[in-house]
Amino acid sequence: MHLFSALRALLLILPLSWMSPGAWAQDTLTHIAKTGELRLGHREASHPFSYKDPATGQVRGYSVDICTKIYEELKKELKRPDLRLTYVLVDGKNRLADLKNNVVDLECGTTTNTLERQKEVAFSHHIFIATTAFLVRKDSGIKTVDDLNGKRIAVERKTTNDGLLATNERTYHRKFIYVPVDSTAQGLDALTRREADAVFADDAGLWSPMTRLGKAMGDYQFLEKRLSVEPYSIGLRRQDPRFKELVDQVTRRLIQTGEMAALYKKWFHTDQGTLPMSVFMRDALKRPSDVGVEQIAF
Repeated sequence: MHLFSALRALLLILPLSWMSPGAWAQDTLTHIAKTGELRLGHREASHPFSYKDPATGQVRGYSVDICTKIYEELKKELKRPDLRLTYVLVDGKNRLADLKNNVVDLECGTTTNTLERQKEVAFSHHIFIATTAFLVRKDSGIKTVDDLNGKRIAVERKTTNDGLLATNERTYHRKFIYVPVDSTAQGLDALTRREADAVFADDAGLWSPMTRLGKAMGDYQFLEKRLSVEPYSIGLRRQDPRFKELVDQVTRRLIQTGEMAALYKKWFHTDQGTLPMSVFMRDALKRPSDVGVEQIAF
């Protein structure tokens, strides 16, 4: 009886082992060619990178546009003009697992490329460099971080940004007055109501709520000094060199031809204003890189 049970358990496990992420990921291009489908993981509301437009139901965004370029290249590479593009919703908790478990082929959102995450999945060249920045009112007279000493800073509680502020205080002997908020949008609200002298958050995360200010968006500016950088990349499965080379070929071309800079302009320039391109983002648009980093503080 014990032998029968053991054999039955083995038979149940074998199919799962055959479809393990490591084995399956060896031949993603062949699999896509056979199924006639590229599965693109997108976020629900990561504006303006990856989101579903509630008005039209379309999946849109800066990261999605880049993944669409990869899709177009796949159709040429596989000689499959009929290749389907299927959008699959992922979230912050399952996005890497969905890649590893073959639920999606590409993860197109706002995922930071870190050395730790490279142990789980592979990444394209960097497509965006997010930085943590201070946003202030132009009429505040605040020009540098030194000017913020003793000032009220709105920051999302219990986040890495909260920790960065504390580190900056200790390193440069500054003292900030913390205005804890539950979201970046709430931080911006505190600034607009003059309940804070600055809001400290990721510049990319601030951009979407800022655009809702309309013409008043021009009343605010980012300080030049950034306290950390986080490179965003397109996620794909590890141990899949042929597929990674195709993805890298596309992202490398977008950087070298200026197409990625054009996409930045498309998504981060509005009639109300423009998200200033940090020196780190300008550097990323000059030369391709896929080297992961742990959060770098300055």
